Amino acid sequence: MNARREFAVDPAAQSGPDQAVPSVKRTDTGRLRGALLTTGALAGTWAALHWAEPASWVIGAPTALLGGVATMLLPASKPPRLSISGAVQFAAFGAWGILRGALDVSRRSLRPASLHPGLLRYRTTLPDGRPRRLFALSITLMPGTLTASLEGDLLVVHALDAGGDARSELAALERRIADLFDLYAMKDVT
Repeated sequence: MNARREFAVDPAAQSGPDQAVPSVKRTDTGRLRGALLTTGALAGTWAALHWAEPASWVIGAPTALLGGVATMLLPASKPPRLSISGAVQFAAFGAWGILRGALDVSRRSLRPASLHPGLLRYRTTLPDGRPRRLFALSITLMPGTLTASLEGDLLVVHALDAGGDARSELAALERRIADLFDLYAMKDVT
């Protein structure tokens, strides 16, 4: 296994004394805290799922430890700014989307004539990084849709009904992700 770590160059060493350079630093203490939190969360999840099977810890303990170690290998990044009301709305949207998706696919499997599959190209306005990746992953919560590819700001989405409301539902999902990350809150102030 070949693990490659990128080490950031100190921005202060590259700039002059009058220049302020913002940087994202993650101290060793922060990395250790993140690794311990990840290990604890994974162990807690394992315990919740396999509480009646103590022998399962033969796999669970090493998995939790490896998850914590993997956290230390991740590059440093600025923590996301999340909206609590956006998170609650997104969770409700996700739960409703899963239910709607299951019912829609079941209904369409009983009536194959209602299928009009195709690929949609959708250009997102979400910034690169976590918001865009979550958008691409969350598309599977919508009834009969799946992200086929994501290149830059262009998503290719496979839809069971490409002629239906898929585009308007993608736009609604994009707004939910923007609300979750509190991306457009500053626009309301100005």
